Amino acid sequence: MAATLYEILGVGQSASADDIRRGYKAKALETHPDKLEPTASIEEKQAAEAKFHEVYEAFETLHDSYKRRAYDARHGITPARSYSSSSSQWEGEFSEEQTRRMKDREEWARKRHEEHEERVRNIRARAAAEREEMRRREKEAAEYGLMVERMLAELYRSNPEWAERKEKLKQTSSRSASVHSRPLPRVS
Repeated sequence: MAATLYEILGVGQSASADDIRRGYKAKALETHPDKLEPTASIEEKQAAEAKFHEVYEAFETLHDSYKRRAYDARHGITPARSYSSSSSQWEGEFSEEQTRRMKDREEWARKRHEEHEERVRNIRARAAAEREEMRRREKEAAEYGLMVERMLAELYRSNPEWAERKEKLKQTSSRSASVHSRPLPRVS
């Protein structure tokens, strides 16, 4: 089982703000990565940094009375006595109404997160379907174009006079385009 934040700092669940501060200071000095020998391996350095970060996170939660109270509620911890911070005083227990509200809020947040995840999955699925449809249409258009080219080639082979007519039309249309593209004479 994972250690509680209290265990990480080496303090009891009913520790005062000063006890938490002292516990943090002692654990921070004990686990700080700079305390390692210069010859320590990368794995040892990473483990020390992770442990130090864990100690820091525990302190950040427990020294703030609001965060501490929420942490205690989530983990079913009922402090034996009240604890305080410089900004507020809290009694050690929650009322049933407060506990119910916190659970309702957590449930609401969980549902919102699930709905968000579902929307993201739907958006990704639609995008994938649209990409697949686009690929299918492009493939279909390429196949259609190839079929038309084959049909025309077959028609030109079976009717060589069509190819001659096509060439004459091209020449006629290019002459006509050059006549129309000449500038008109200026009238002065």
